Amino acid sequence: MTTTKYPSLNRLLESIGSVFDAYSVVLFCRNSEGRFDLSASFSLGDSIRKDLCIDPGYGLVGWILKNNAPLSVEKFDEKNTFLGYYGSEQEEQIKVFVGCPLPGGLGALCMDSKKTYAFTSKDQRVLSLFAGVVAAIVDDVGAAGVSSREQALYGILQKVYALREQHPRWSDFLNRYLALLAGACGYEYSFLVVSDEWGDNYLLEGSNKPFMPENVAARQTFSTGSGLLGWVFKKNRSIFFGDGKSELGRTPLFGRDVPGPALNTLLALPLKVHRRCRGVLVFGDRECRVIDEEIRAFARMAADYLALFLENLYLKNKVKQLAPPILAEFDEPSESDNPDSHP
Repeated sequence: MTTTKYPSLNRLLESIGSVFDAYSVVLFCRNSEGRFDLSASFSLGDSIRKDLCIDPGYGLVGWILKNNAPLSVEKFDEKNTFLGYYGSEQEEQIKVFVGCPLPGGLGALCMDSKKTYAFTSKDQRVLSLFAGVVAAIVDDVGAAGVSSREQALYGILQKVYALREQHPRWSDFLNRYLALLAGACGYEYSFLVVSDEWGDNYLLEGSNKPFMPENVAARQTFSTGSGLLGWVFKKNRSIFFGDGKSELGRTPLFGRDVPGPALNTLLALPLKVHRRCRGVLVFGDRECRVIDEEIRAFARMAADYLALFLENLYLKNKVKQLAPPILAEFDEPSESDNPDSHP
């Protein structure tokens, strides 16, 4: 592992590698000469070149830096192109590559894998969100260091990414996930609602603390045609308000006749699973709170991670349903893999 400029980012790159099951993750940042240094990296091997500095246009990473555009290579051919950060022997084993530029021309965040078809278009979109977080950290370190609040949010994200292996049961994972999010933002509530198979109704899947009044039956369903959350399902768009003046704050969350706390601060983010909105992640508080860009970025990262998590579970269940009976006997589902235990 090479750390020439931002050693604190190595742990973040390690988390990214774990989330995407990547072989290597590399970060290149612009130096004072207009070239790009390998500023941090994570790899399952030891073949990344040391003290590397590349020019725009050099290899696949250089293409991203020169064109300031994302790049995805599903069938890497080392005879016709090269990555730019390995020796030739290692590149022969790499099958796929994906990378995104950092905002402001600061550099590029890239990852690769030895597994064919390892990354999807959604993975590239989530990687671009990571690139935004990395750029913010690089900017702050270059100016005056990372603020204590950003350090705290950064630490929470690391804990979120580790939950999947620590708590394989869906209910345990979700409880700890929502508690971490609420604590990180300082909001009173963090909860998840999920739709039924047909998308006509949804229910409260979990929350960091009791949210619905006692007279609302457990697992009660609500129509996606009513309330703010129903709007998010239908439009597949996020909602943010916290100024105490928004007309949205007067609209009930679940429907006109459903009781519940009046939230004057709300972040509601759709979770797209298998090409449709199957859930909404919500942050809320009864007090009017300022929703700054740090919280927005953190909420989007957390929501995209959960959507990716659920997408992987969905695909895994589909594979099991299509597997021959003999093979299925060798892979008994846990609660986290049970399609009835998650959206």
